[in-house]
Amino acid sequence: MNHVPVITHKNFFKFLFIYSKKLSFLLILIFLIGCSSGKKFTRYNDLKFDESNNIRVLLDNASSDLVITVNDAINILVNDRIIARVNSGNKLRLVNTSSSLNLVIGSKEFNSDSFIITPADQSEIIKINNKKYRGRVNIFLGDSEIKITNQIGLEDYVKGVMTKEMPIGKANENYNALKAFSICIRTYAYNKLSENKDFFDIYTDTRDQVYGGVDGESELTNKIVDETKNQILFYENSPAKMFYHSTCGGQTEDVQNVFGKKNIPYLISIKDGEDPYCKISPRFEWTEKFTEATFINRLSRAKLIENANYYVSDIVVKSRFESGRVNELDIIVNDGKEVQKTIFLSGNSIRSIIRSSDDKSILKSTLFNIGINADRDIVIIGKGNGHGVGLCQWGAIGQSRNGIDYKKILTHYFPGTVIKNIYD
Repeated sequence: MNHVPVITHKNFFKFLFIYSKKLSFLLILIFLIGCSSGKKFTRYNDLKFDESNNIRVLLDNASSDLVITVNDAINILVNDRIIARVNSGNKLRLVNTSSSLNLVIGSKEFNSDSFIITPADQSEIIKINNKKYRGRVNIFLGDSEIKITNQIGLEDYVKGVMTKEMPIGKANENYNALKAFSICIRTYAYNKLSENKDFFDIYTDTRDQVYGGVDGESELTNKIVDETKNQILFYENSPAKMFYHSTCGGQTEDVQNVFGKKNIPYLISIKDGEDPYCKISPRFEWTEKFTEATFINRLSRAKLIENANYYVSDIVVKSRFESGRVNELDIIVNDGKEVQKTIFLSGNSIRSIIRSSDDKSILKSTLFNIGINADRDIVIIGKGNGHGVGLCQWGAIGQSRNGIDYKKILTHYFPGTVIKNIYD
């Protein structure tokens, strides 16, 4: 693995001393690629990274070329040395040569195993590709492709996820829900750090948690993250496995029933209050309706039948989990003549095969009833949104609006867990 270096005030001034004879050359180079005449790179901003809690977020990757648009002045470093300052409006073209990485800026070309992008002019924010990031951006070759990561402190990462994953509400109505959720985000990310991956720790999308950089922050959520700084959820002596979803529909789900994991005592099916806290969710109840042809096409696309020349004879829920979610679903189809087939679907795969009627997303949940109406449309009437495991976000919001504090919200959804400081 190529470790990307961090520049500090101390080693930067060492650089000035050792390379003072080359300084004039560097200034000429900087001028050629668009430096403002009144600015110099000698006032480099020390990022003050705490290496114990940095997280590397994969922003982009490609096998051959990538282009980065610069939206505000940046510094580019190689081996702790600033090789160029690039002003807003320039583009960085990255080319994978297999053996190394070429960086092309206008008529200038640089070659290295890795490059670092940092803010210029004492700014705390990097602005590239019309997005804003704290920390620094690393560019390198890994697994034979170009990778771009945002290396950032754990707390700033949590801030960049908050508004992208949960409604913040009006004023302080969701305050304790958001406070509980900040601990969930941090716990999830901390577990990802412990995996010790070679090139990056976490994705920016639903493969992990949706991360928006500075654009994912707000004044309210930043304040909340500061209040829970370094706090994660523990069960006994280990960080808790973290799962959350939008709306449980009145009952959460046991992790074994969705993800096939062994029994986890704090990820069990629980009732979301006598009167469900998540009933305020816009997805607490929903209906999907499919034409018979559309429904058959979904089965054909999933290669469960060899073609779409079938009709639906019946749909039977064979079994449900204790939560009420569908475990086994039998779909009986026929070819209009003699051939009849039974298609068996189970667990969470039901959602990815049937999908929503507009085909824009997977089915909202498996907590549903299904049938065929008089017009031969397939109608699904359901509750909830998401897999149902762990924290119910709208349930947490409902509790928050009922005056329940964040600690009780967390113990409600993760019974037996406690909040601890990472460094205790």
